[in-house]
Amino acid sequence: MLCQLNISHRYKSLNFDLRKKKISFLIFHYTETKDLAKAVKLLTCKKRRVSCHYIVDTNGEVYNLVDEDKRAWHAGTSMWKKSKDMNSRSIGIEIVYPGELSAKSYDTEQIRSVIKLSLFLKKKYKIFDQNILGHSDIAPNRKIDPGIYFPWEFLGKNLVGLWTKNRPDNSKLDKGTLKLFLKNLKKLGYPYLKINNTSNYNKVIIESFHRHHLPNMVKSKPNRTSLNKTIDLLKKTID
Repeated sequence: MLCQLNISHRYKSLNFDLRKKKISFLIFHYTETKDLAKAVKLLTCKKRRVSCHYIVDTNGEVYNLVDEDKRAWHAGTSMWKKSKDMNSRSIGIEIVYPGELSAKSYDTEQIRSVIKLSLFLKKKYKIFDQNILGHSDIAPNRKIDPGIYFPWEFLGKNLVGLWTKNRPDNSKLDKGTLKLFLKNLKKLGYPYLKINNTSNYNKVIIESFHRHHLPNMVKSKPNRTSLNKTIDLLKKTID
């Protein structure tokens, strides 16, 4: 029994190696599969060399695929602030979900289990809310999961991850406020930002930020609402 959750060890993945760093992050992913069976097949296939520590099915059942003290291969090429080996620093949680293009809501029982599991791991490893992230946050150039339908707000209200109330303001950002916005993104942890230009890579990172914190703006240019969100999030971070 774990946090009123029964953790099954029915499936195991051999896709792991030695953990080299202290656990300080939780990373959420979606499986981009229609069901658990397909997800488990992918996450245990030796040739694919991918895995996770936990997988949460649509009905809320939780499976442990890789022991927490091992380095599962879920983050890939990724970075947050100055941390590059995210696999060594994190617990990877896969959530059975067909993908963002399905426009499907996550299942209620599934999210309840995600919250219970996350609260347990957060307490066990003393993980800060600012370090509870999506795959798209740490690999914005190649990943979009857990997607715009992932209920970050609901998780935040249940003490899993950073969340703040929106302060809507459709005012455009001028050169100075855009620079402040980009600086704030970098302070939050988004990697590879170029503060003094409007590179395409910056656009990818801005989309990743919106995907997590302002999903209704995922294809929009940043405005004062975006800037306000970064200011409020930074007030809640722990150095």
